[in-house]
Amino acid sequence: MKTLDVKGDVCPVPVLKTKKALEELEEGEELEVIGDYKPALENIKRFVENNGYTVVLAEETEDGFRIVIKK
Repeated sequence: MKTLDVKGDVCPVPVLKTKKALEELEEGEELEVIGDYKPALENIKRFVENNGYTVVLAEETEDGFRIVIKK
């Protein structure tokens, strides 16, 4: 599983970085995105669902969020 750290970024940067990272993955691989700008969680989730990827896990954490996406 590849991990993408978007801490310190605010929208739309986390979504754009997630899109780029997903493009580099093979079908079936998973991407973990961690960040500290909580509104980005919903934006990333929306992007993932609208583009045919699967949200494996999405959660708010003490210092931000974590989302796991399957390509």
